[in-house]
Amino acid sequence: MIKLEISKEARDYILNNIDAITVESISMASCCGYSNEPVVFEYKPSAPEHYEEVIAGGIKVYVFKEGAVVAPGGARICLADNNSPFKWLNIEGLRYKDYFGGIPESD
Repeated sequence: MIKLEISKEARDYILNNIDAITVESISMASCCGYSNEPVVFEYKPSAPEHYEEVIAGGIKVYVFKEGAVVAPGGARICLADNNSPFKWLNIEGLRYKDYFGGIPESD
């Protein structure tokens, strides 16, 4: 089971807006390479069997299972500090393995 905590600010934001959140693995590419980044969304997944359901601070959190790597101390969801009137959720202490399917291993 994933150890997950939610900051007080994030918990208040979630409880005022939604009843569940989902952490997805999103593929990102740039000139520096490719990675799978964890992103928090404000919805319940359409296929919950692909997610680990965690109750943190009384909130249902769905974390995409495949390739999830959690820091030894666990993960933490917080409200992004962006000095903006627009708020969003951020996750720390969770990464997803990068997969390069079809690339042969060199000997």
